[in-house]
Amino acid sequence: MAPFTRLAILALLASAAFAVPVINPNGQAPAFSEANAYAPDDSTPPSPALFKRAVESGVITTCSRPGVVALTFDDGPFEYTNALLDILKNKKVKATFFLNGDNVSKIKNYKAVVNRAYNENHQIASHTWSHADLFNLTSKRQILNEMTQLDDAIKGIIGVRPTYMRPPYGNRNDFIKKILIDAGYKIVIWDADTNDWQHPDNFNKSLDVYKDVLGKKDEIKQNGHIFLQHDTHKATALELAPRAIDYALNMGFKVVTVGECLGQSKSK
Repeated sequence: MAPFTRLAILALLASAAFAVPVINPNGQAPAFSEANAYAPDDSTPPSPALFKRAVESGVITTCSRPGVVALTFDDGPFEYTNALLDILKNKKVKATFFLNGDNVSKIKNYKAVVNRAYNENHQIASHTWSHADLFNLTSKRQILNEMTQLDDAIKGIIGVRPTYMRPPYGNRNDFIKKILIDAGYKIVIWDADTNDWQHPDNFNKSLDVYKDVLGKKDEIKQNGHIFLQHDTHKATALELAPRAIDYALNMGFKVVTVGECLGQSKSK
């Protein structure tokens, strides 16, 4: 074999070796993470609020309909949720609430609020019982216990169990996704994060996310978006929500539940 040919073959073998995907010791592929979602040579990744995730198997990351905005509120119910429901009623729009059972507050203390949200046709969804990081749960039983404990509590209030869920912190991997999907849950993340928890008293920073995402030319014709915020923050519930709704409506978007933004007529 000629020296040049031998060197070419060795080079090809070396490049193929580096193309093998990395697998961790337990045999699973690395979990999805925004931290490793950018190209290695991209020194200026886009803002997390504007970063639109690529299609991920088994996970809802954005709306399938253009021209719609799905308002989602995590970590409630809380003391501001009832006032938020007043705002939503006044604005004549619907939202999705990803509830916990025992986190910032206890769901048993807010049964009337949860029942009101459901009866006013907002979407009730799961955010696990205790806001547990599912990465830290090592067995199927532990993960399902976080889900079923909240399911039972919600069913005891509104008569039905939620089918939509959002993992705390958005954390999931193939192991977690399979357990949840096999149990009948639809996993929902987001594609626009207000990061309100980083500046809970400055709702204008969160409102800027709405303006950045929805204010782009022809955005209403091309895309729909799932926005993340938390009704456990007073400024979010009482100040951001009405302004974000007004901005979205003024830009021509329809404010809907997650189920509706996916084209489903009933999202309970």
